Amino acid sequence: MSDRQSPEPRVDLRMILTRSSDDSLLLAALLAASMFSFSGGVGLKHHKLFSRFALIVGFGLCGILYLAWELPSLELPPRVQNLWKQPPRRLIVFGDSWSDNGQYLIDQPTEALLPSREEAQGRVWTEWLCLFIACGQHDNFARSLPSSLGSGYINPMIDSSLLEKISHSENEGAQPLADLKTQVAHWIRFERERYPMGHPRDLERNGTIFTIWFSLWDLWYFSKGTKDEASEAVKRTMDTLFEQLDVIAEQWSSHVKVIIPEAIDPTFLPGWQAMRTGPFGSDQKADEQRNAVRLVEQWNNALADRAFTWERGDVYISSTNEWLLDQVREQQLIVGALSDSNGLGTNGSPWINVQSGCIRTTHHDRSPELEKTHSGKDRCAEPHKYLFWDDMHLGPEAMKMMGEGISQDIMTSGGRLWGV
Repeated sequence: MSDRQSPEPRVDLRMILTRSSDDSLLLAALLAASMFSFSGGVGLKHHKLFSRFALIVGFGLCGILYLAWELPSLELPPRVQNLWKQPPRRLIVFGDSWSDNGQYLIDQPTEALLPSREEAQGRVWTEWLCLFIACGQHDNFARSLPSSLGSGYINPMIDSSLLEKISHSENEGAQPLADLKTQVAHWIRFERERYPMGHPRDLERNGTIFTIWFSLWDLWYFSKGTKDEASEAVKRTMDTLFEQLDVIAEQWSSHVKVIIPEAIDPTFLPGWQAMRTGPFGSDQKADEQRNAVRLVEQWNNALADRAFTWERGDVYISSTNEWLLDQVREQQLIVGALSDSNGLGTNGSPWINVQSGCIRTTHHDRSPELEKTHSGKDRCAEPHKYLFWDDMHLGPEAMKMMGEGISQDIMTSGGRLWGV
């Protein structure tokens, strides 16, 4: 028996709302009657005070009666219903600047390495995903660099040590930011500090989803190497990815649920044109571009094959590359008054620009629709109508579309399995 004292009996208003309207009426009447009787039995000195108090209570009880009458007929949206019917959801996030929301639970970066996000940039896709599946906790272990930081650092990858095998790499001597292995180590240390007596309870484990999204910087760097070097790097990257999934599964001691978006084709980013194939780029013959396109296909095929045979959890792979290419092609077809056999070009596009970012760098020409940000950079007037925020990142509306699309997919195709 516990030494804790039992709480004193109290009226649970939730019970009122689950009764029939007649029962609710009777209970409310009894409460009101007792309140008015109490106010009538006090002395004249306090009669006015209790009369006002009884009036307030009476209005409150009228509201309860209305809810008791209306609630049974209300149809709540599915996302709201999930809050009541399913376990509490927790999102654990690993990745790079496409997933990093700048809020850290452990090993806070130094001020010089602390990334900044403008309000107009909006939420990252994992924050939107968390909102749409009604999760109560967004635990970020992703890392990124400030956009103003120059060379000297390697952006997050799945395995930064693989750059040692890539010739023509511009990152020799650079300090790597936390790769997947390091981020998973951060998470394990955080879990041990949070749950010093063991694992989280089953309810929390069953309601937890992991997200892992790298590939942007991996392929950006690998494409600099030879065809054989780059192919071997992707193969070893997949080995590291699923080794770390095994580490997560071992630590979690439960069936793991993981979302892994596909690798996106980096040659469609404004930054590729600006820094690689453009007039001042390093890839004038487009050799790196052809290498990158081939590596994207190799990456996504290997990811699908390995996920299919992984037995320690469920892996949901989002078709992000196809989605991104469709956004670009749709707008280009509309501008050219064209359409394709799949209907692209006939559905309209939410974008006015899919070729350059809302934030312009020195690589791009000035345009009259731009305005200055607080940091002195040129920024478009309507960020939500730009597919890209800057040279290397999606814009605010695109991030929202990704999070919403993935949430709808897992709710429809994997909802029963994942409990969402």
